[in-house]
Amino acid sequence: MLTAVCHRCCPESRPRTSSRVYLMNPMLPRLQLLPMLLALLLAACATPATEAPSERPEVTAPETIDRPGDDPDALLREARRAQPARAASLQLQAAILLEARGELDRVAEIVSALQVDLLGATDRFRFTLLDAHMLLDEGRPKDALVALQELPDWRYVSDLSRQDQRLAAAVRARAFAANERWLSSLRELIQLTPLLDDAEQAAHRELIWSTLMRVDSPRQLAARPDVAGASELRGWLELAAIATERHPTVEAQQQAVVLWRRGWEDHPAAEQLPSPLARLPELMVTRPMQVALLLPLSGPLGSAGTAIRDGFMAAHFLALTHGGAAPSVMVIDTAGGDVTRSYLQAVDQGAELVIGPLARDAVRDLATFSPRDIPILALNATAGVDTDASLVQFGLLPEDEGAQIAERAYADGMRRALILNAQEGWAERLMATFEQRFVELGGTVVERRPFAATGQITENVAESLLIGESEARAREMRRVLAANVEFEPRRRQDLDFVMMAAEPVAARTLKPALAYHFAGDLPVYASSHMYDGSTDRRVTSDLDGIRFVDMPWRLLPSTLRSEVERAWPESHGSAAPFYAMGVDAWHLQQRLPLLADGNASFPGMTGNLRLATNGRLLRELTWAVLHNGLPVPLESMAVPLTVSR
Repeated sequence: MLTAVCHRCCPESRPRTSSRVYLMNPMLPRLQLLPMLLALLLAACATPATEAPSERPEVTAPETIDRPGDDPDALLREARRAQPARAASLQLQAAILLEARGELDRVAEIVSALQVDLLGATDRFRFTLLDAHMLLDEGRPKDALVALQELPDWRYVSDLSRQDQRLAAAVRARAFAANERWLSSLRELIQLTPLLDDAEQAAHRELIWSTLMRVDSPRQLAARPDVAGASELRGWLELAAIATERHPTVEAQQQAVVLWRRGWEDHPAAEQLPSPLARLPELMVTRPMQVALLLPLSGPLGSAGTAIRDGFMAAHFLALTHGGAAPSVMVIDTAGGDVTRSYLQAVDQGAELVIGPLARDAVRDLATFSPRDIPILALNATAGVDTDASLVQFGLLPEDEGAQIAERAYADGMRRALILNAQEGWAERLMATFEQRFVELGGTVVERRPFAATGQITENVAESLLIGESEARAREMRRVLAANVEFEPRRRQDLDFVMMAAEPVAARTLKPALAYHFAGDLPVYASSHMYDGSTDRRVTSDLDGIRFVDMPWRLLPSTLRSEVERAWPESHGSAAPFYAMGVDAWHLQQRLPLLADGNASFPGMTGNLRLATNGRLLRELTWAVLHNGLPVPLESMAVPLTVSR
């Protein structure tokens, strides 16, 4: 017997969930599925069931009846005059219309009074879908999945109408995506495909592709036994692997696409490739053939500029060894010079693209310089200055990390943060962004403690955890009782995790300090600055268990990185990000037109790169955890979290 329970409005029926809260990606699945969900909900309600449910109702296609339009108020007025079963169906229709309009308070009022037992079986099915849809809107994706589990799998209910099948698949796909169960979401989207009209197929393929771009290691998933039999899904995953893997040249990636199409001639994507792959031949024709590097090779930024140049040239020569086309490169030293003059020099010498400058002030000068005859890939970003595709700002900004750490911590169920950061400019900027984003999401920064020197960390940790107050209470108890009472200090209990912005030496002090002060169970999240690439486990073992973001250059295997580290041993340390930046700059000089469309990303060595409308490249970094002194990508291992409550 099919039942329906509202998990949103009935507290006694809500599932008991753990304290861990899952945060969905709020934009991607929601924005693309919403129009289809609305259309399906309205279409499904066009023919509501009027009969009262029998003792063992079956999920059947409802009879066709007249409906009073798409006006929820008209539906509610008619419901007041109708028989109870008919009234319940009309109220459900009104609730669905109001939910689509975003009038959630009215929806909650209707649903709380709705006599669900009077709904026909198909209306109960729709009611549960509406309940799950609303839970997703409220940021409760786990509860949405629990609600959907009460329904039979739509694929095995033969009497469901086509519209109800479409709706069920769409809501399930969104619920799985909101819980970051991307493979399950993809299965639902693929099952939905044959139920859609021809006019809907192109947009649906884009939705499948955008979901695929959230999958980690698509080639590994494609090789799994449980995927091998699902040929269409496996084809999508193999195509996604071609898009997300790091190819040495555009030619190599295009050849991989050609081979894929030969093996998947009947696949839906073979006829119309996703845009980022379909445009590869265009990129090979339009890419610049002469590039100028505007970099400081001496002075305060000389070491960074030299590292970027060497990383760029390493990628350049790797492309040549793989038979790819590579532009001619001129290098102009901007140390102590006028950057606009260097830019004009590059134009006069035939450059079709300028990469650089590196100094923030120099980037600002070029951003306001007019006219700009050739495009610029600047290697820094300026505060408060937006640009267009003619000047792309590519910076390794600490703010990028702060926002991503806030989002990940909140998604992991963390709500109350203790911030410990070095009193340095980069750390202050990072923490300001972290705090702003964390509070926007609904989190609370319980306390923030900056430290000026490593020697202050232990003291700051003790003060932050209120260990002194605990010891003071013990002294007072001994005084009052006039007895030597045994006592073990307790830390404060209103913290879920520690957010740390510190460099390696300080970071290695902080973790033991937390354990010493009875807070070894608190999860620690950190920026990339805490790890310097060391493989000496005797040094890094004190960092075990810390979750942190970093560049793929440091965390993922790379033949090019191995070659760079052999040629330039210093590239293994603090200069590593600049070598990675140089490598990415080489690849970006061919792919900027693709990124400018706003619907593509590039899997760079500094992070997954996407171009925002303000002319800045956004970096999505890789998550890792220190395990036995070495970094392991977080997706590769299950690390349980304990959230203190």
